[in-house]
Amino acid sequence: MTTWISFELNILKAIQYISNPTLDSFFVSISALGNGSIFWIAFILFCLSTKEYKKMGKVMIIAFILNLLLVNILLKNIVGRVRPYNYVNNIKLLVPALSDGSFPSGHASYAFTFATIVAFMARGKMLKIFIAILAILIAFSRLYLFVHFPSDVIVGAVVGILIGTFSMRAYFKGYINQIFNKFNLQRE
Repeated sequence: MTTWISFELNILKAIQYISNPTLDSFFVSISALGNGSIFWIAFILFCLSTKEYKKMGKVMIIAFILNLLLVNILLKNIVGRVRPYNYVNNIKLLVPALSDGSFPSGHASYAFTFATIVAFMARGKMLKIFIAILAILIAFSRLYLFVHFPSDVIVGAVVGILIGTFSMRAYFKGYINQIFNKFNLQRE
């Protein structure tokens, strides 16, 4: 075990000191929002169904696909980092053990992708605040639940911000509309 892994495990063990049944339930629920991306897909569908947020929904579709390809399919498989609970014997997992790679955190990446897009494209201040807080809580939940190292979550958040930014730039340069037109999906 490297010094860096030991350092990160010590951070995770320190977080475990705040563990209690109420927080356990809370963070399991918060983390579940990112499982299978059902929450984010529902959010995209909501945005697409409203006139006010339709453009944002289109950006989110592209960002969602980029996240899926870059984080879940490419990076996790290339890096192949095992999850932190594999290094510790006496940890009680609150969620099922996962078989995919730990690096980077897909939950953090998706959450920060959507938080970035909402921060720049949504009009409602409360929505921006809600999604930003939700992104932070989802990212922290992955540490609390001992399923990611801190560096997994930090890099996941950074990748998410970059994907969100790239997706918005692609939209404002007209590339996303070209994609939607190509597949005959351009209905305003």
